[in-house]
Amino acid sequence: MFNLPEKYVMIDGFKIPADKGEEYKRLRDSMAKEADKFFHTFCEEVKKQKLVDILGEGIVGYSSTGEMLARISLDPFELSALNVAKQRKKLHEYMLATNGYDDDDYQQLLKEFKERQAERKVAKEKKA
Repeated sequence: MFNLPEKYVMIDGFKIPADKGEEYKRLRDSMAKEADKFFHTFCEEVKKQKLVDILGEGIVGYSSTGEMLARISLDPFELSALNVAKQRKKLHEYMLATNGYDDDDYQQLLKEFKERQAERKVAKEKKA
């Protein structure tokens, strides 16, 4: 009958249609867990934090020396792309690609991660 304006809610600094707010939060939380889990395969520290150059938060993975190895934004556009990648069973490939990595790079990241773990283990044993 009447074209009433759609109602929006602010979530993480983004205007989300009110009827999609809960769905957005579930998707955001699900993708944050997926990114956290995946980044932990090659990063010593993984945090959810505000991204300086993009509105909103993201998941960021760091090496033991504090070098940022990977990040993924949790903005609505990225969440939509992550969801499509997950449905296509290409989520890890997508997260790698957004960080400029391919499968060979990932294998190298895994190797370096294992080397850093071994070095920490040796250092810990020397202290004991």
